[in-house]
Order: sequence, then structure tokens, then C-alpha cells
Amino acid sequence: MSNLRLQPTRARSQQSSAGNRAKQAQLAGSSKQDTHHPLSRLWRTLLLLTMVVLIGTLGYHRLGHIGFLDSAYMAIITLFTVGFRELGDVNDATKLFTIFYLIAGLGIATYAISSLTALIVEGDLKGYLKERRMEKRLAALTDHIIVCGLGKVGFQAAWEFKQAGIPFVIVEKLPTKSGNLRFEGDIILIGDALDELVLERAGIHRARGLIAAVGSDADNVLVTLTAKQMAPEVVVVARAARLGTEKKLQAAGADHIVSPYEIGGRRMAQLLLTPDLMNYVDLVIDKKPVEMAIEHILVHPRSRLVGFTMRDIRLRDTTGALVAGIIRPGEGLHFNPRGGETFEAGDLVLAMGTHQALKALEIMASGE
Repeated sequence: MSNLRLQPTRARSQQSSAGNRAKQAQLAGSSKQDTHHPLSRLWRTLLLLTMVVLIGTLGYHRLGHIGFLDSAYMAIITLFTVGFRELGDVNDATKLFTIFYLIAGLGIATYAISSLTALIVEGDLKGYLKERRMEKRLAALTDHIIVCGLGKVGFQAAWEFKQAGIPFVIVEKLPTKSGNLRFEGDIILIGDALDELVLERAGIHRARGLIAAVGSDADNVLVTLTAKQMAPEVVVVARAARLGTEKKLQAAGADHIVSPYEIGGRRMAQLLLTPDLMNYVDLVIDKKPVEMAIEHILVHPRSRLVGFTMRDIRLRDTTGALVAGIIRPGEGLHFNPRGGETFEAGDLVLAMGTHQALKALEIMASGE
């Protein structure tokens, strides 16, 4: 038996205290972040340069008796030591002003330019703009999947979603794992999946599902519990590495539980017992030898399938899809339905075929 014990009250208290600590830390560090914020540094630098140029403009305008455009011209060429022709009255007051303006202004200008260079060279500004783009993409995501943990299981799950074109967000605690080239351009959120703030940023309330595949079974239980507390309707698929963890994950609210070692051992045995069947399953799941898939397709009330039998519609001939079963509300699965089976509104058709065939069936079932 596993020594992992689910204690809902204790788990909730640990979770809430962790969330409170995270919020306090965020509030405590907000002022520091604002001080070193790339945009704050950029605006502060530009403000310094503007103030120096403005002071020089006003000084030359008053002392040199020239217009504002000529005064700004003199301030800029003096500040950056260009050395073009002087304008206006060159008197003692102008000379003294130029000396002090050049000494003070040159130092400020050098500091401002070095700050701008550091922002560009060190990548702070680029990193900030990249993070802003990621936040906008996160805010626009709906009906996506959150993959918690970029380990072996989470990596493969995220790769399957990418291959299928399904939107997803990866939540990973270790920054070193975020540079994987396979997920270049995808959204990888660095943070702890146990933190409510991190799941909130990942769009837990707009997500269609969540995969809990973090480091340990105990963390997976807490991730499941956190996700179900925040969004009870989200479908959670959790990984269970140790025997006996399934009950804890079920109690935490996991909708589906996967044990990689159990599935791996079962598959190895089936490859020896029923190799032909497993090869057929590979055709459907792997999608490598042939383009094949299985989908649930809802029959809408306005669909022309409603009221007709399978023999009348002849879906195999019209769409190319094979109907393996019909899931009817209140009746369950009608496996391998006969030709006299009548389609009803609300039926879920379990169909198999190429993506093109399934798309044709989906259009027919939607009534478009």
C-alpha cells in the first residue's frame, strides 16, 4: 500500500496557506518589480534626456536670444558634442552656461544612453515584450488544455496536442525545461501548478481539460484538488505512478487516472498475445502508417440524419466513415449498430475513418 494519504481538510489548508504566501510575496515584490521594470527604466531614461534637452533649449533661448528651434538645435549639438556652428549671441553668460550644461548634461546623457543600450543588449526589453505577447495569447485562449509538468508524460501529451492542432498551455516549475525546441513558439508558463495564481494565468476557467503530470503523486493529488476547486467543470486527467494512488486521485476529483507503468506492461503483454489487434490499434492511435482517427460526433436536431436508419443514409458510401457505435442518452452505447438503427437528435456517433471522412460526417450531423 502506498503511504500517500489524502486529507482534504489539511490539503485545503496547505493549499490556501501556500496561495496566501504567494499573494503576500507578490505584493511585497511588486514595488521592487516596478522599480526594475523594463518599461519603467525606458520611460525614466527618455524623461531624463527630454529634461536635459529642455533645460538646454530654455537656457540658449534666454541667454542667446534665439528662437526655440535654434535653441533646441544648440542644446542637442552641445549635449552630444557634435561641434557645428554656434547660433545666437556668444557672450560670457552663454559661454558659462555651455560649460556647466556640457559637464552636467553629458554625464546624464551618457547614463541615459548606457541604460538604453543595456535594455537592448541584456534582453530585458525583449523579454518583457515577449512576456506581454504571451499574456495576450493566454487571455485569448478558450477551450484549451493545460498540461502541468513537462516531464516524460507531460512532454508526450503536449506533443500529441501540438500534432493534433489543439491549443494548450504548459505549466512547468523549472525554467530549464522551457527551452525545448519542439515547443518553440508555444505557451510555456513558468510556475508551480499547485499555485492558484499560476492556474488562473493559464486560464483554468476557460480550459476544456487539465493534465496533472508533475513530479510526484502527492503533487498530482494537490494539483487535481486545486483545479477542481477552482473549476469543477474542467476535465482532469491525472498520472498515478505508484500503486494505490488511484483512490486518492479519485477522491481529489480526477475524472480519468492513467498509470504509465500499468499501461506499458499491459501493452507489452498484448503485443505478444494479440499482435494483429495491437497493430490495428496503432493505425488508429499513432496516425503514422495511415491517416485514421476515432471521434464522437453529435447529431443535432436539424441534421438530416434524424429519423433515418443507417440503411437509408448509407454513411459508409456517402462520407467514407465507419460507424462503430451510437451513444444514446439514457441507453448507453449501441455497439456495432445494425442497418435498421434509427438516428435520433442528441445521439453521439462513435465513428472511425480519415479526417476528411469524419469532417464530412460532422457536417452532415450538424445540419449545415
